[in-house]
Amino acid sequence: MREWIRWQFGRPTAADVLKRLVRRLEEIGATGTTVNEDPPEIHFTLNGVQMHSHLTHLVRDLRRAKGGRARDIEFDRYLEGTMLRPVGADVPELSEDYASVRARLVPLLRTRADMAKSTLDLANALTQDEAALTRASNQTPFRPLVGDYVAMLGLDTPESTARVAQGMLDKWGVSFDTAFDDALDNLRGLPEDLGWQQIAPGLWQGAWNDSYEPSRLLLPDVIYRSGVAHPVAMVPLRHVLLVADANDIAGLALMAAMCKQLRQEHSRWLSCRPLQLVERTWQPFEAPESLRPMFQELISVEDSEDYSAQKRLLEQRRPQEASGPFVGSVKLVQFKDSERVMSYSVWPDGVDTLLPLTDLVAFASHDKPDQAVIVAWADAVRIAGHYMQPVDGLHPPRMRVNVFPNGDEQAQLRAVKAV
Repeated sequence: MREWIRWQFGRPTAADVLKRLVRRLEEIGATGTTVNEDPPEIHFTLNGVQMHSHLTHLVRDLRRAKGGRARDIEFDRYLEGTMLRPVGADVPELSEDYASVRARLVPLLRTRADMAKSTLDLANALTQDEAALTRASNQTPFRPLVGDYVAMLGLDTPESTARVAQGMLDKWGVSFDTAFDDALDNLRGLPEDLGWQQIAPGLWQGAWNDSYEPSRLLLPDVIYRSGVAHPVAMVPLRHVLLVADANDIAGLALMAAMCKQLRQEHSRWLSCRPLQLVERTWQPFEAPESLRPMFQELISVEDSEDYSAQKRLLEQRRPQEASGPFVGSVKLVQFKDSERVMSYSVWPDGVDTLLPLTDLVAFASHDKPDQAVIVAWADAVRIAGHYMQPVDGLHPPRMRVNVFPNGDEQAQLRAVKAV
């Protein structure tokens, strides 16, 4: 009743909007629907396509609308015109004829953590039987690029871009590699618009204004067109591509500072892991020593956020899994005598735990719970690694630990404690 009153006469909440969307999507056959309130977003599968929509603007517009009737019109306009048009069964983009969709394919740059979150989202939303039936067709194939970066296929429409699932490729009768090559050709043929723009001394930004700027990492010749001899690239957001020269300390510092600022201002991040283009191959970039703390902080924050999102999804598992292991957290700390931000996790005594991979590990024993022994991850692996069991299917990775080091091993840990 309160939801109806807010919709008709007051200001609907994000939860109100999400409930209404879920009901409408279920009515038209959507499956695997999951929601998040802050920021408001929804994930679902319809006609074999995995879709997600970020709803901040919709919630804002519905709150501004005057009265229930105006909100109904705005809601229906968004649902039919923006969310459902790209995935309706009768639109040409989802035809069984590959020739009719080939020109709409684009490569999308994502991270393994992003792909893993989508997989967990879907698994949480489906029953075990449903998951077994839909896993193959809803799986999103991808091509590794370097490190945590991967490239997948997207289906471009004026309103949004849908991930291309394996079920769509099967329906079109085309392999992923063939479709991906076509997508690269399409990307290369997009209008240049402003191309590369120097936004500060030593710092360039891609300005194609088509939301596929990060995808240009897949076209090395386009990167070299910036005029930068030794390109180092960062893609903090899904529409932002930055490049500086590996030998330009000032330019690299500007790029890292801009990435930090963008992360503070936006919620839809891509990644702040820098890459260096060596001839035509991307490699992880090792920042100069003077800039290493700045770049490492960006990566530590990114890893922490990825682990937090993963923890939330793992804890949403169904009731029958409620007795599973505790999902450990990642904490960030900066010591007084160091500029570097470091991550740490806790290995508790007597608790079955999914331990994240961090810079430091705090061993908390029953005997001295307030005197945890903190050691570097490498030392933890060397002394207690035989208790660590890798967990399949998780990214970022975790180790399952359900045995605490014995007395001799605890003495070894104290001998190498980091703080």
